[in-house]
Amino acid sequence: MRQITDIQVQADRLIKGQADLTEIEDFAKYSYELRTYLTTNIKDDFILKYVNEIPILDLDAESENADGFLESLLYFFGGLFGAYSLEQKKQAEALDVIRNIKGKYASAEFMLKNYFE
Repeated sequence: MRQITDIQVQADRLIKGQADLTEIEDFAKYSYELRTYLTTNIKDDFILKYVNEIPILDLDAESENADGFLESLLYFFGGLFGAYSLEQKKQAEALDVIRNIKGKYASAEFMLKNYFE
């Protein structure tokens, strides 16, 4: 399944490069669509259970989980530094999730190798 290989390549590129939030959002949408396709089309319970464990990257939820005190300080001091720091924190948190997503898709690819053929 070419899409599973493609999502891993995209994840690698984001992890190794300086991904901006737009690229991360595009990856999140693609990953969600692929995960949805797989959960809709897989009938094997073992594989389906594993695919359901692939994280959904939600940038809004990631930022809501940020440390409240740090976030308050950044808003208090505001300006470009505050906005830049929040974006950097959001990117770092997203990249952690992307690493996890990449690993899950790599394992799923191995399981699905003969499933769709």
